[in-house]
Amino acid sequence: MVKLSNLPRPFVVGVVVERGEAASRRAAAAAFRDGAAAVELNLASLPDDAQPGRVFFARLPGPVYTSCRRAPFLRVYGPRFGRVPWRGDAERMALQLAALTAGSAGLDLEADTFAAAPDEWTQDRSALRRQAEVVRACRRAGRTVIYSWHPPRKLRWAEARRAVDALRDRGADIVKVVERVRGIAEALDSVHLSLRLAERCDFPFIFLPLGPGAERVRPFMTAFGASYLLARPPVGSNRLPAQPPVRRAVELLRLA
Repeated sequence: MVKLSNLPRPFVVGVVVERGEAASRRAAAAAFRDGAAAVELNLASLPDDAQPGRVFFARLPGPVYTSCRRAPFLRVYGPRFGRVPWRGDAERMALQLAALTAGSAGLDLEADTFAAAPDEWTQDRSALRRQAEVVRACRRAGRTVIYSWHPPRKLRWAEARRAVDALRDRGADIVKVVERVRGIAEALDSVHLSLRLAERCDFPFIFLPLGPGAERVRPFMTAFGASYLLARPPVGSNRLPAQPPVRRAVELLRLA
């Protein structure tokens, strides 16, 4: 299995968000056909009886890692995901650890896992210990740890820098920060912050905007430090405007 952190950077990740295993497999396969180097499979929208097994991962031609967002987060993908199974943090992490056994290439956990906070950040000692257990389990399996933070606001340089360093210290192989922006000016500042992070980080990271204006700059973020670009497959339910189609993302990387 190709380790995510060993993929030649920058690369394209097809983000699969579906309501069933068959639809997830079709979307993932289409993403790989269009040139994605990896696929992120969000387990949160899948019912318990549709969680992927060994056959799912074995039949796809490239590495598939998982995320499992809290139910409210999935609303960014549209009204279809307004009602998905509610799962606590322990269950969400258990699903991802089970996917590692089935063949997942890694997992994505949030900075406030086990201690949900409005800013999606926690320093709770018990939560950090439990996060560390998830990280160790992933490392024992030889897979990649992606630590993510999705603050519901625009960041300043100092806190962006502190956040990526802190997540690296928690055991991230790849650090991901997705900040909320309110227009093109703030989206362009995300580009600036990503470039500044690239100048000082010796580890893979992605720093991206989400919100009005994000769709205009996100396709170019790999030119400003992002290690990979999140994109939407040509088929399926993911129509998040901020994520360009996989084929377009691949072409942009070739031109960069």
